[in-house]
Amino acid sequence: MASEAQLKNKHILPLSFFAVMFLYHFSSGFAHPVTPTLVVDRGLPSQWYGYAMSAVSVGCFVIAPFWGKLCNYISTKKIAIIGMAGYAVGQFIMMNAYSGIQLLIGRVFAGLLSMGPTVAMINYIINVGSERERPRYLTIYATSGSVSNAAGYFAGGLLGIKGIEVPFIVQMGVLAVACVLAFFVLEDDTPYKHRPERGINIKEVNPFSAFLDARKYMTPILALFFAAFLLYNLGMSLFETVFNYYIKDHFGLGSQYNGTIKAVIAVSSLTMNFTVGMWVVKKTDIHRSYFVLTVITAAVVGCALLFFESMLPLFAAFILYSILSIMVRPLGQNICAEHATEENSNSLMGFFQAMSSFSHIIGSFSEARLYLISIRLPFYCAFAVMLISVFTSFVYVTRHSREKAARG
Repeated sequence: MASEAQLKNKHILPLSFFAVMFLYHFSSGFAHPVTPTLVVDRGLPSQWYGYAMSAVSVGCFVIAPFWGKLCNYISTKKIAIIGMAGYAVGQFIMMNAYSGIQLLIGRVFAGLLSMGPTVAMINYIINVGSERERPRYLTIYATSGSVSNAAGYFAGGLLGIKGIEVPFIVQMGVLAVACVLAFFVLEDDTPYKHRPERGINIKEVNPFSAFLDARKYMTPILALFFAAFLLYNLGMSLFETVFNYYIKDHFGLGSQYNGTIKAVIAVSSLTMNFTVGMWVVKKTDIHRSYFVLTVITAAVVGCALLFFESMLPLFAAFILYSILSIMVRPLGQNICAEHATEENSNSLMGFFQAMSSFSHIIGSFSEARLYLISIRLPFYCAFAVMLISVFTSFVYVTRHSREKAARG
């Protein structure tokens, strides 16, 4: 258990923690804008782009419950450092990929290791931050993570002009700096968290057993939320994956355009989330706000269907959609944390990440297959899934309001 002094300082998270988080998420965006170019320039069929995006999500999905469980036993600081170092190895493999199989190996390895720091940093906030400060920190984390990733996307896009390998080399350097910084500035969060009496059971940390394990803390209302969350992320993955490849394949645009779009998204999202986003978290019912944002996102995706051949309107729709999706994620994290307890918070947040990865697996793989049938079909399917997500979110928020009113 934590000492009285530790409990007193539990809510304090220094800026150095967010610096580590920024560097990690900044680095994670470097390779994405050059991936379509890597696929095209190295003579791989178009579907390998979707397969590559799906592969990293497979790695994340398979390992997320394990990292979530492991956070109960060892310091999240150690997990973050190990994960970032391993992520760099995965990117080195991808940089040297000249076949579809090599590309998949690099992507899966990167997914397996990159999920470590992702889960660890969220749990660090939950374990070290007080309940009063937790919503603000989670919002800052989700927003800054998305914005710094977009900034890395922009940097990677510009570096990609000089060569496909350049963004990967710089990315590995940034990850090395993040590892060193984490070693010196992050504290051991072990005293702040509940340590299970028995060790990790391997059966409990495979992703499918994790769904069964979720029955221990899953309620009907929480299951509804996760269904809505899964569908939203599925539609998001479909739309984003097809857009990133479509502008290279159809319009012939280079990595710098992908990067520039992400830069616009980064600046816009930073402004929106630290103004409107913070207000939404502090002053509104986050459950209702989550539903409203899913409705608006679906409407934007629907509008994008009208602009397949018009570059600038399609870009504008994608930018607006991306800003909205970045605003939705911290709301989802706060809703999930609201249902967590001291005993299940680490596992629940690991499950949250696993659900996110699972949706990206389905979305990216589906895009690869649908794109072969028609280059527009993934756009239509993304809109259809978004509409189902809106309906599920409506059912969730209605049920939540009733339960809240019944409790008085």
